[in-house]
Amino acid sequence: MSEKKSKVLNLGCRLNYFESQVIQNILDTNNLKNTIVVNTCAVTNQAVTKSINEIKKAKKRFPNHELIVTGCASQIDKNRFKSLNQVHRIIDNNFKTSKNSYISDNKVSDNEIYKFPVPPENFEERTRASLQIQQGCNHRCTFCIIPFGRGDAISLPVGEISSRLGNLIDRGYKEVTLTGVDLTSFGDDLPGKPKLGSVLKRLLKIHPKLNRLRLSSIDPAEMDEDLLYLFKYEKRLLPYLHLSIQSGDNLILKRMKRRHSTEDVIDICRKIKKVRKEIKFGADIIVGFPTETNENFNNTIKLAKQCRFSNLHLFKFSPKNGTPASKMPQIQNNVKNFRFKKLRNIYEKIKSEQMKEKLGTVEEILFESEKQSYTNDYFKVSLLKKKFKEKEKSKFGNVVKVKILSKRKDRLFAELV
Repeated sequence: MSEKKSKVLNLGCRLNYFESQVIQNILDTNNLKNTIVVNTCAVTNQAVTKSINEIKKAKKRFPNHELIVTGCASQIDKNRFKSLNQVHRIIDNNFKTSKNSYISDNKVSDNEIYKFPVPPENFEERTRASLQIQQGCNHRCTFCIIPFGRGDAISLPVGEISSRLGNLIDRGYKEVTLTGVDLTSFGDDLPGKPKLGSVLKRLLKIHPKLNRLRLSSIDPAEMDEDLLYLFKYEKRLLPYLHLSIQSGDNLILKRMKRRHSTEDVIDICRKIKKVRKEIKFGADIIVGFPTETNENFNNTIKLAKQCRFSNLHLFKFSPKNGTPASKMPQIQNNVKNFRFKKLRNIYEKIKSEQMKEKLGTVEEILFESEKQSYTNDYFKVSLLKKKFKEKEKSKFGNVVKVKILSKRKDRLFAELV
């Protein structure tokens, strides 16, 4: 990076990553120099610590740059971040994707509500784009601090979603991921309260050129019938579903104040898998939640095995100040560490088995690069080293077929067919 160039340092979720790309676009298009923006995360105590460490490292690396901080961690604990000597200013999470937040002679009104940012002209992945359609959360899970950083749930109007989606398709993006904080609560604040499934049906009908659609994490409690139908039968909605589960034990789910049961998760997976054999499931899981017994934990293992999760976002419980769970009886760190490693090993075995099942098969991928693309069901794929012919180079950015030849760790290796 050149001495004067501005840069965004991203921490945290897929939505944060999307917003960081929007911020980078603001810095670049407005020719803002000597600026570092750290987009912080508050999902765990470790995430907050990492955010602070990134700020300190950035100041050492770029001592002559203005250092701006934004994101959930600095929103929830402004005083802590204001006290850091390295920080020049903090931008409210509601305004972090507003151009005026970064231009010194313009100020954002304090009563301005969150504005859904328009996707930047160029995403880092030239072939895939993200589109935020929802922000905030109305639920108060006992472990979660994020609603205090993101606010209550709001939705992007359906007409605006369609317009932005159309622009992305016209610009040549072959795949779009719809994202939000609590995606399945979409529409609760809009006239008529349209459900996510019915909105997706409309979008897919309006935009026949949209060939590949993905969704970020889904809450099982709000899996409506239209959404279930789409995952069963709509081939353009790719065969990977990531569920925000958190635990596989019903008692722990109640103490988390989640609104689904283990049986709900099993039912969703069973119904879709029965019709669409190729679909894979992922999940967010917390181990070591307060009061979690060995029996509770073993139920989570049973669920992981039964649904054959191919992708786990696995967390050790980390008490966040201000949440009810932080006041509950805590599990010892050595127990949390043991359970984390045990579940990770089980999950890695399940994933390895699923990857071995693909050896010798022909799969579809969106050809992003030789080093890394993804199968439709969201396994990483690298193309084997060889000299590419001109006609093969022309396939970058297109959907192509590859033959899976081998696997190593969490990656498949393939060749174009």
